[in-house]
Amino acid sequence: MRKLIRSVLQIFGYDIIKVNVHSDKKKNRIKKVMVGNYLLEMPGNNPQISTYKYDPSANSQLGRLSACIAGKYPSLSVLDVGANVGDTIAIIKSAIELPVIGIEGDDFAFDFLKKNTMSLKNVTLIKTFLGEKIESKRISMEKTGWNTTLIPNEEQGEMIHLKTLDEVLGEEHLLNRTLKLLKIDCEGFDTIIIRGSAKLIREKKPVIYFEYNRTNMEAIQEEGLSTLLTLGEVGYKNVILFDNKGRYLMKVPIDQVGILEDLHRYAKDGGSCIAYYDICLFHEDDSELAAQFIASENLLQP
Repeated sequence: MRKLIRSVLQIFGYDIIKVNVHSDKKKNRIKKVMVGNYLLEMPGNNPQISTYKYDPSANSQLGRLSACIAGKYPSLSVLDVGANVGDTIAIIKSAIELPVIGIEGDDFAFDFLKKNTMSLKNVTLIKTFLGEKIESKRISMEKTGWNTTLIPNEEQGEMIHLKTLDEVLGEEHLLNRTLKLLKIDCEGFDTIIIRGSAKLIREKKPVIYFEYNRTNMEAIQEEGLSTLLTLGEVGYKNVILFDNKGRYLMKVPIDQVGILEDLHRYAKDGGSCIAYYDICLFHEDDSELAAQFIASENLLQP
């Protein structure tokens, strides 16, 4: 009966999709989810269960991006900050076999990350939360185990130690690698982490791919846009935007501040057609790679 109802609705352009409800009661109900070529285990409250069930190609642009960069830098190692349960690693390794450094601070998610990458080659896992500077501060954690969001809370928060990405890479002796792709997905902390990666960005000039989620940034009082604009000072000349479905949207010169301000104001979870952007920036030394990547993404669109 359900299939019949769906088939009738689809004639008129509608469908019924059951979305994953993010309840702590479902946290310990383990689900197996196909991500790229890999079957991953996820806690039952993880929203990625619905994402990959109804859109198996979700986030596949990260695999294509990795393969594009590896064409110029075959010894590439990918930095996956906010690795969650390992879905990004699975996507990248489905597209191309590359070393990946996965960084995740949430205890619950990290346990799944270890399980899901145990059989994969060339994966380095680091358990830590990252920030703008080395510090300990009181934090309330929301959506733990599936989309951990750190909310500063000096009165009631748990004491959390934050490190910078620059510090972690030095401690783990990883700076000798070809770190040419920095992916960040940390629920509003993305631009904060970028500020804590100044040495990496200045010296390695990686392609930077991160989530620009105004809703999450506002929740932690992070402005975001000013940090994005400062990347123009170190050789990143164009902002490449994807919508929250992973579809290439447009390229904007980073000095076109008015346009970027308009785009910043537009995206809003529940308030516009685009909930957030994924942003990709190539250093000017890799401008030919940027053009190649944009051209290949455009070929995927009618």
